[in-house]
Amino acid sequence: MGRRKIIVKQNAADSIATIAWFIESKGMIDTANKFTDDAYDFFIKIADPSKSYSICRDPERMILGYE
Repeated sequence: MGRRKIIVKQNAADSIATIAWFIESKGMIDTANKFTDDAYDFFIKIADPSKSYSICRDPERMILGYE
């Protein structure tokens, strides 16, 4: 069984930082910090290692490790 792997790309991280900066610019520093924490907590939640999925049955994709 395979495990779900989550990768946060630079573009997504930049977007989160931009939104947090905008919220901070409105004077809501605690809200900006909470937004950032919640966004990254969401990524951790969907990468839950307790969930597993079967490996793809197609031989070519199985070699590549696709789920």
